[in-house]
Amino acid sequence: MKLLNPKLDFVFKKLLAGDTGILTDLLNSVLKLPKTRRIGSVTVKNPIILPEEITQKYIVLDILATDKSGKNYEIEMQIRSYESYPKRALFYLSRIYAGQLDAGEDYEKLKPVIGIHFLDYEMFADTKDFYFRFAMRDVRYPELRLTEDMTLHIVELPKFERIRKTGQKKGGLGEWLHFFNHAHEEDKTMRTAYKNPAIHKAFDALENLSADATVRHLARVREDALRNERSELFYAEKRGEKRGEKRGEKRGEYIGKINLVQQLLKHPVTPKKVLTGKSLKDLGIILKQLEAELKAGIVMQG
Repeated sequence: MKLLNPKLDFVFKKLLAGDTGILTDLLNSVLKLPKTRRIGSVTVKNPIILPEEITQKYIVLDILATDKSGKNYEIEMQIRSYESYPKRALFYLSRIYAGQLDAGEDYEKLKPVIGIHFLDYEMFADTKDFYFRFAMRDVRYPELRLTEDMTLHIVELPKFERIRKTGQKKGGLGEWLHFFNHAHEEDKTMRTAYKNPAIHKAFDALENLSADATVRHLARVREDALRNERSELFYAEKRGEKRGEKRGEKRGEYIGKINLVQQLLKHPVTPKKVLTGKSLKDLGIILKQLEAELKAGIVMQG
């Protein structure tokens, strides 16, 4: 039986939200906390996946969890790249943070919010590392932290694969990343290489999900929805490029006419660099004024 791909967000959430022991081990592997501070257990606050979430495009099937100390975790598998991802990630974390308080409650009740995002693409292609941790620090004095209440961990799965092939060792977080990249391709013999018992448990859970006809059907539906989303984004980008090309052509036309009329009027010619910084609307107004001046001069000469 072919296993479902754990990088599909629907499968990712079913797998981890369905067993908090597996989820807890993954969190500890990412956060690399000392033994005295390791997370003992978590409670998933949104384990249910609604039918409309599976078919709806542009929705994030994330996992919201909290540990016994009250810390909040937002975990997600992001399989598509889009420009607004950083803003959306910050918005989600901020909403979770602010949502802890009702009107009039004391700010001291706020608990930290930690985002852990696995990306199935490279966001920072020019950086050799695959793991990043963003926090509120001073730019000049990075050792100074404003607060530890909001952090975002980003892990690039494809880059891990490249780095691992050039010497990156497995173990700890590395085993989990290898699992996400290859679990759906590996047979039972290959699974013996994993040292982490939690990953063996994850394989068992993935097998059970993959054997469930309903889950397999919903996974296909989710894949179709994401495929349609990618197509829409692709064609939207193409339409945007064409509109940009047309605007560029129009801008060039305006600038050329403005400089020509300025020459005919024997006015100083405005550098193209200056005109390029103006909006199409402003260029149109300048051209209209110059043409009116040229027309008035011709009439006077007549």
